[in-house]
Amino acid sequence: MKLSPLRILLAMDAALLFLLGLLLILSPKQVELAFHFKNLPDGVNYIIGLWGCILLTMAPGYAVAAMDPIRHVVWVQIGIARGAFECLLGAVYLCRGTVTWQQAGFGIVVAAIITAAYLIFYPRRPRVVQDAAPSPGPNPSSG
Repeated sequence: MKLSPLRILLAMDAALLFLLGLLLILSPKQVELAFHFKNLPDGVNYIIGLWGCILLTMAPGYAVAAMDPIRHVVWVQIGIARGAFECLLGAVYLCRGTVTWQQAGFGIVVAAIITAAYLIFYPRRPRVVQDAAPSPGPNPSSG
């Protein structure tokens, strides 16, 4: 089936968003350490937890879209926009020197791959080919 790779991508995205959301809510300090951020104020954990809530609640949308990507194409569009914005934001912060490649590189690369994959597998409705010549039908004069 042509949409199989898209369905797999949406299902994987749903699972990863769900797991990452849980991780951001339940273990924000470990996430900070994994991305090489040290000595952040405790208030940052709240922001990381809120981010986790967003990812956790987006996951079911991607899961539903995986069942019928054409019907739920807006989730594919959200995936494209999300990936593009994440990639762009990471690049801007990297260029400004706010983060290092070690901190942001993985996120930038993954966001670029997700965006490209959604663009490659974007669902397209089959084209209806119009026949230039009228189809032969019953002749009303013969009868």
